[in-house]
Parts: sequence; C-alpha cells; structure tokens
Amino acid sequence: RSKLKLAMFSACVHRCLSRAASSFVLTHRVVRVPLLARSLSDAMAPAVRASQRIPRILSTPPHFLALPTELGPLALHQIRDNYGARVKKRRVGRGIGSGRGRKCGRGSKGKKSRAGNHGFLTKAGGQTTFVKKVPKRGFYRPKPEYRHFNLWQLEEAFRSGRLKQQSDRPLTVRDLFDAKLLTLRQRHAGVKLLARGGETFDTPVHIEVQAATRRAIDAIEKAGGKITTVYYSRLTLRAKLKPEQILAKGQLLPRPSLPPPRIMRRYVSEEKRGYLVGLEPGDVLRPHEQPPHVQRHMRKAQEADEGT
Repeated sequence: RSKLKLAMFSACVHRCLSRAASSFVLTHRVVRVPLLARSLSDAMAPAVRASQRIPRILSTPPHFLALPTELGPLALHQIRDNYGARVKKRRVGRGIGSGRGRKCGRGSKGKKSRAGNHGFLTKAGGQTTFVKKVPKRGFYRPKPEYRHFNLWQLEEAFRSGRLKQQSDRPLTVRDLFDAKLLTLRQRHAGVKLLARGGETFDTPVHIEVQAATRRAIDAIEKAGGKITTVYYSRLTLRAKLKPEQILAKGQLLPRPSLPPPRIMRRYVSEEKRGYLVGLEPGDVLRPHEQPPHVQRHMRKAQEADEGT
C-alpha cells in the first residue's frame, strides 16, 4: 500500500510540474527534481507509464540558454561567491549583545589592552633585545629621485601658452615650477626629461634639466633645440625655486655646487650633455647663477685686473 501511495504521489508531482512549466517562463534559476531510488523502480512502473502520456517537462531548451552571455546566468553581474567564502569581520565595542562589547576581548587594563606599538622588538625586560641580536650587513645608498616630465607635456605647455622660450636664457626648473606644470618635493633631486611623445615633438627649445634619457636628448636636438643637464643640491634647488624665503631670513643665497663624485661622470659627459663639459681649472662655475654678493666680488676683481 505504501508503494502504491508513493507511485500516486510521484504522478501528481509530474502533473503539477507540467502545468507549472506551461504557465510560467523559466528564468536563470534551474529547477532540479530529485531522482527516486533504484529499489523503487518497480513500484514506479505504473506511474512512469502514466507519465508517458503527459508532455515532457522542459522538452525544449530553457529560455535562459538562448540569451547572450552578457545577459544570462554567466554574466559578470550574476556571479556570486560561494556561501561562506566571505566572512563578515566582527566589530568590537558595539554593545554587550554583540559578543565583543565592553572590553572588546582585550582583558582588563595593562599594556596589551592599549592601542599602539608596544615596542616589543626594542624591549626584552633587561635581556638582549631582538634588534641587537639580528646581525647587520651591507650599507644603504639612497638613489636620487627625480620628478619625471615628458616631451608631450612640454609641447602641450608651449602650445597652450603656459611656457614661452626666453631669448636670453634657457628654460630652467624654475620656469616649469612657476608655470605649475609640476610640483617638486623635498625628496626630489630635480626634473628628469623623458621621451614619451618624442615622435611628434617639433618645438625648438633650449632647456636645462637635471637628467634626461637618450631618446629625449635626440628628440630635442632633432627639433632644433638644445638641452643641458645641470646639477642642483638640495639647498641650491630650494634657493632656485624660492629665493625669497632664504632672503626673508636674512641669509645669503648659496653658490652653485659641484656634483658629488659618484655622479660627477654624468655631468662631465658629452653624451649626457653635462654642464661641466669643457670646464677648465680656475673657471667660475655658472657665473650667471652666482649670488649677488659673489658677483660684486667678481666684478671688483675683474676691474682690479683691468686697472693693472
């Protein structure tokens, strides 16, 4: 009797599903019907024979399979993580009922209950600290960091009128800074000119930067311009950009400085278009950038030499 009831129930289920399939349009969700056990196959024989007279459910492919993938179940906005893949972080200090209220799981008082770095690497209760136990090897040599500036930005500044070539002097980092084309921080050692946009660069310009790539130099000279790489120390660069701040403190402007030995080769190289190429012993380094008090001294010395 129980087998007969089960067969009748399965036949009713098939009949209900066939009616639902004819009155509703299936969406991206797939209805899965559980299969009956193999041991009940004999008991289901009458129901199977009866179901053969009923039109099959999903005799045609579901509608969602005919849709394009960007609108169907495989679209990106339909993809979801598996259940439990993302665990919501517990928020502490949100009331006693939250499970981590009041003391937030940190216990009562003490250093470990407070926020911040406790300095466990530098403290060991009188013993040798971890910082002292670890051996130190090698050395640290900081590399100069430059503010990058491309050729397409330079050409765009000329076309928009933000930059104009001076007839009596080359463009310097001060001109780029005053035109608000770049911002120089304290960590920057100057401006490095890059060659992006050099294929279409056709503006003859005379410019001085702190470093430049080989392609950028070729593009500048191909357009009929001239480029020179000039070294500025941190103090001289600050005096170049904002001399009024140094003068407001009653201090004298610094003299142009020579590059350190490890980068001296860059500024005496003709390939890098260094500003020290052809400098002889006894020559004045960049006389047009000497501060006023040095220029007065040089003028007096020159007048004295002419008088003699």
